Amino acid sequence: MKATNVTRVLIILSLIPTTLLLVITASNVYERAPKAYFTLDGSLEDAVLDFIRSSREFIYISALHVDHPAVLDTLKELRARGVDVRVVTEKPVLGVPSKIDAEKGLHHVKFAVNERGVLFGSANFSVSGLRNSLNDVLSFDERYSERFKTFFLNLWNHGKITEIPGFTVSPLDDVEGYVLRVLQSARRRVWICMYAFTDQEVMATLKLKESQGLDVRVITDRWFKRSPIYKYGFGHLKIISSKLLHHKFILADDTLLTGSTNYTETGFHRNVEMIYTSKNPRLVGEYERIFKLLWSGH
Repeated sequence: MKATNVTRVLIILSLIPTTLLLVITASNVYERAPKAYFTLDGSLEDAVLDFIRSSREFIYISALHVDHPAVLDTLKELRARGVDVRVVTEKPVLGVPSKIDAEKGLHHVKFAVNERGVLFGSANFSVSGLRNSLNDVLSFDERYSERFKTFFLNLWNHGKITEIPGFTVSPLDDVEGYVLRVLQSARRRVWICMYAFTDQEVMATLKLKESQGLDVRVITDRWFKRSPIYKYGFGHLKIISSKLLHHKFILADDTLLTGSTNYTETGFHRNVEMIYTSKNPRLVGEYERIFKLLWSGH
């Protein structure tokens, strides 16, 4: 039976300024698609800062890194105006109320939520994440605010990882099993764009699909050369070396999976992660465009 929550240990860092299977693959095709932003098209900084500045009641941020100078300055300004500002991360954040996730698995899920909506994706709130690396961020409308706010406050107040409707959550859900089922269901193509890729079952599934004649392609970062599965070889592989390839998405036929999850043991089973699934044609098309640009060397 699937757990209803997972408890984490959080440590308060700064409260005073100092100078199995979820029913998601069918439902999300009918929802209004979020807007997608990609660093391949330009910096994410303006979109992220505009979102944060739009906060009137609260702004909660979750990420591995929250250290972009403009983001921190904006959070401090909002707090001075009475906005409820909170951050959960892995690194100390001075000047705003923050907690670190002290569990062995990383606090790797990346989102910002306020009363106006949610930003969610592969990008940390850092200069590297928003400008220099290859990342994607989805902007969801206010209908998603309450579910992410509830998730954040359960973590902040009780150290509990809980469900978010429409998303797959690690380590709460069987994320590895879910990803494998999506890959196994593909009949035409499997395109993977992934920073860290070490899962042998995923690799075995890709090789099986390739042997069945599917269009199987993998774009990954130069980090992959250190992966234990690199030695097994793969027919259609592109390694990006010019920038840090930090995306975490797959296209299996007309299904998109994207979010914070790397396809590793820790990504699937230990870290706090999330995957969003969509069949929306416009959104799938946006990720197809980015994949093709990266594949062609742009």
